[in-house]
Amino acid sequence: MVDNNNNDTVPRKRKLALKPRQMARLLLVAVLLVAGLIWLGQWLWYRHTHVVEDNASVTTNLITVSSRLPGRVDAFPLKNGDSLEKGQTVARLYSQPEQLELNQRNARVARIEARLAFEQQQIEQARRQLQGGISNAEQQLQAARTDLKVAQVELDDAEQSWQRADTLFESGSLSKQQRDRNYYDLMSARAKMETARQQVALRQSQLDTAGIGLFSGSTMTLPTPELLEAQSTITRQLLAEANADVRKQEALLADMTVTSPADGVVARTFVETGEYLSAGQPILMMYQPDNVWIEARVKETDVRNLSVGQEVNIRVDAWPDTDFSGRIRMIGRSATSEFALIPSSNPSGNFTKVTQRIPVRISVDEGDHTLLSPGMMVVIAVDTRAVD
Repeated sequence: MVDNNNNDTVPRKRKLALKPRQMARLLLVAVLLVAGLIWLGQWLWYRHTHVVEDNASVTTNLITVSSRLPGRVDAFPLKNGDSLEKGQTVARLYSQPEQLELNQRNARVARIEARLAFEQQQIEQARRQLQGGISNAEQQLQAARTDLKVAQVELDDAEQSWQRADTLFESGSLSKQQRDRNYYDLMSARAKMETARQQVALRQSQLDTAGIGLFSGSTMTLPTPELLEAQSTITRQLLAEANADVRKQEALLADMTVTSPADGVVARTFVETGEYLSAGQPILMMYQPDNVWIEARVKETDVRNLSVGQEVNIRVDAWPDTDFSGRIRMIGRSATSEFALIPSSNPSGNFTKVTQRIPVRISVDEGDHTLLSPGMMVVIAVDTRAVD
């Protein structure tokens, strides 16, 4: 009996003993459990000391490029993702009629310029003609004054001769015939003197009228320089108007070539070659890769732990192995739901409290901006223990 009981007891003890493989498994489970508890503790501590938000995305200012004028698209070589430089041609509109109109206006400018040059030549010729007429009138006046002096001398000589002849005639030393001859000479000298005076007055009058183009009763073959200058002033005004028309047409023609307003990347196109555009119709949307930021929508319960200037760790879903970082630049003052296109209403009177989201703008200070595209999803983490 005793031997049988002992035999039964021995096998039972062997069943309670663990094999080495089982011990290793238990040890591995224990290690994994401890590691999991440690990871969970670290995760909970990280969540306690950081504001983590996955409701965030890359955002930028989208620039809409439009045409100021209506027209048919003659050339549109761009597609989504193409790079653009400031001033680069985006699209060209059909512009042949406008180009012909510009050529016609340029021809009008050339015609008026030629007319103005002709008028300037007329002014120079009129000035020479007028100066020649004035010089001639001055010479004639000078000659008339010289004749007047000669007539004065002759008159003085005739008066002296008459006085001597009259004295001699009274004394009987001179005949009456000789005295009468001296008298007639005196009358003739006086007549010449009066004629010379009238000639001086005439020549002076002619000199006075020579300034307006009247020369000895005749007129200039050309209008006076003053009149030509006035006419030239009108021509200059016509030339200024023609140049303004050309500049206006050039601006119109330039507007028919749509250019990029800045350096950037094409985000989306809206037209195709041959399509007819209306004035102001969008051609494409573009953005500047260097001008991107993170727009995070943070729970209102976490906003109290944030402040402008705090450093932010950024993880982009599309580039998980690339490090990005930045700082908080702006914390919104109203919830995003306040600006929803369809605002929530509560006509039934039932109310369900929902945690609201506050927009927070975060700059991207470190990292390759060219890897970021608008709309990419982002996870941000802000260490609330950090004090700037």
